[in-house]
Amino acid sequence: MSAPASSSVPLSPNSIPGAPEVTQAPEQVPSTPHPSPPLGELPEPSHSATAPIADNNNPNPQHNRPPTAEMSASEPADKETNSTNQIWASLKLSLKGLGSASRVFPHLASAASILLECFDGLEKAARNLSDHEDLASELTNLIESLEAHTKTTRSPSMTKCISGITIKIKQQAEEIAKMRTRDAVGRFLVAEADEENVTNLSMSTWSATNAQLVERLLDALKPVQQAAYDSTLASTVGRRSCTEGTRINIMSELNNWARDSQAPAIFWMNGMAGTGKTTIACTFSQVLEEGKQLAASYFCTRTTAECKDVTRIIPTIAYQLARYCIPFQSSLCEVLGEEPDLGSKNIKKQFKRLLRDPLVQSAEAMPEDLVIIIDALDECEDHTGVELILDLLFQHARTFPLKIYLTSRPEPEIYNRMAPHSHVREVIHLHEIEKSLVQADIELYLQAELTLASPSASDIDELVHRSGALFIYAATLVRYINSGKRLADPHKRLRSVLDMVQGITTHHTQIDALYSAILESVLNDDELEPDEKDDVREVLRTVLLAQEPISIETITTLSGINNPKRVVLAIQPLRSVLHQSEQTGVVSTLHASFPDFMFSSERSEAYFCDTVKHSHTLAERCFLAMQEQLRFNICELETSFIPDTAVNGIESRIKEKIPPPLTYVCRYWGSHLALASKSEALLMMLNDFICHRLLFWMEVMNLRRETGTYLATLVMAKQWLNQPGPTSPKLPSSPVHTAYLHLIASTLSSIELSLSELLEPNSRAARAQGKPD
Repeated sequence: MSAPASSSVPLSPNSIPGAPEVTQAPEQVPSTPHPSPPLGELPEPSHSATAPIADNNNPNPQHNRPPTAEMSASEPADKETNSTNQIWASLKLSLKGLGSASRVFPHLASAASILLECFDGLEKAARNLSDHEDLASELTNLIESLEAHTKTTRSPSMTKCISGITIKIKQQAEEIAKMRTRDAVGRFLVAEADEENVTNLSMSTWSATNAQLVERLLDALKPVQQAAYDSTLASTVGRRSCTEGTRINIMSELNNWARDSQAPAIFWMNGMAGTGKTTIACTFSQVLEEGKQLAASYFCTRTTAECKDVTRIIPTIAYQLARYCIPFQSSLCEVLGEEPDLGSKNIKKQFKRLLRDPLVQSAEAMPEDLVIIIDALDECEDHTGVELILDLLFQHARTFPLKIYLTSRPEPEIYNRMAPHSHVREVIHLHEIEKSLVQADIELYLQAELTLASPSASDIDELVHRSGALFIYAATLVRYINSGKRLADPHKRLRSVLDMVQGITTHHTQIDALYSAILESVLNDDELEPDEKDDVREVLRTVLLAQEPISIETITTLSGINNPKRVVLAIQPLRSVLHQSEQTGVVSTLHASFPDFMFSSERSEAYFCDTVKHSHTLAERCFLAMQEQLRFNICELETSFIPDTAVNGIESRIKEKIPPPLTYVCRYWGSHLALASKSEALLMMLNDFICHRLLFWMEVMNLRRETGTYLATLVMAKQWLNQPGPTSPKLPSSPVHTAYLHLIASTLSSIELSLSELLEPNSRAARAQGKPD
């Protein structure tokens, strides 16, 4: 029987994590009055001349009757009967084995027993229906998978999963048994309905079982959900599609490439900062999704740690592909059944096992014209990882049943990987497109967005000229003119932009001049008091150095302003370069070109943001915030003997007791420390944190299920301590090393340890936090 329409697929015995390869049920079946022969040992019917042929109408068949043509014609039917016998015998044997092997799951043993009692009647009722025979074969494979897994599973989560499945199997076995208890007349009247009900019940169990197993396998990949083109992060960072009527030629070229089966497998859209790569990628994603061609999308961005982590690209793409395409899902689940932790392996192994192997295996069954989109590869931090992914894509893309669309700046590590492969990729250099075509699109964009300022045709022409080929220049102009500090007049702002003195010497000058003019208009504004200008500077530096989009409350904590209303007022004049999400209220930089400008002393000059200096300040404020807010049993749980997930209302408690500012500083204090200069002040703060609040910090991360941050954060602290600079006799290395070593041990153990057990009894940190010697 074919698989029902479902988001999941049937798993073979070998696709379940931890299950050994199953070739035959190994259990000895207890003797019964009429035992069914094992699969493969059924006697072959005899067709010799001396063998009597049974006939219901003739109880005394003739002996030594010679073969006839009529007898020869019956041979295929005999073989078909033998095959049917084997199918049902195999199912019965599997049910017996499952019942005897399911002591850990009593519901499963009970269900197997109920089905065995009904077996003979069900077999007779279904023997003449081929779909029932197919179902029997499917159920046999599934039972063997479950039986193998009940013997080998050690994972609590998988045990819980199997337990849920077995309860459902028992419930439906009981429904089948009820049908068998009707009297003869009742069974006769509803026999046909029963056949359909039995099939539906069996298929429901089959589907539910596979759905749960597939979910477990795919979730283990730990995909980055926010990397999708239409995630909530897209609105948070202000991602948008092209204005209607713009980029028509480019979109036409991309659509033709996607549909052309002879076109190269890879398309590289590259361009300098601000040329519109991400906007085009977002628009292309929408078009592909509407045409059911978008297989997966991964939009890299510096604004979140996950989305700039190159090691998450392949697992996330594999996850999305499995959600989109059932044949790929089936192949991927077989791989994950053998190696469920592939999501944490190195990039090369991820690529081979999570992408290449399943794609090749499922190629013939996959839809045509599928496209994977990866945007802004240059925003990933690990350049070596980016180079490796590009090498692997160029090596294998021609064998894939889909295409890959990539965008990036022409950074050396990317350009050098792309250049030698002109025969297997297409390319558009956005900054090299004929300027008149780009400016025509920018003109349409400005006309659509500047209606409030009522610009004249000559005003638009001047703004288009100044934008050159940079859409980000036009976009920043729009934001500056339309939304500024307090209740700024769009007409007045338009005039101030047009009055700017222009001079072009380098390819950065246009955007640099605009950013400088915006900052000058804010920080030299006579309407702002000196303390208000200081607030603007603090907010700007805080957002620039933040490791993710952050809330007003978090900015208040990190900036040292300590008044949310002052923070809100400071953001108002910066809306040309900062973006605040309407949905979540979090704040981030509008475009990657602005941090580039601010972190370059040559380009930003008086407005330069010194990463080392201001990271030192942010690290100090992280330690101060944790000193004020961390405490033992922060969520006031009644007992430590109940898992956090089993506590009623735990999510609301976490939200109340661990607000966004505390969440941020607990997650990223190590990142800010790693970028800071080494000083005695920070050494003392780190010492105080490790000796008095380390366990409380770990408790917070455990409650938020971010235990993976433990090790990475302490590694950064350890590396910072090893940097040249002052040392403190009050900070011996033992606390950090002790925590570091114990955390390694804890990550290798599947047992949830008490936080108080993670440190040695005689360590300074343990003594300071109340652990007895």
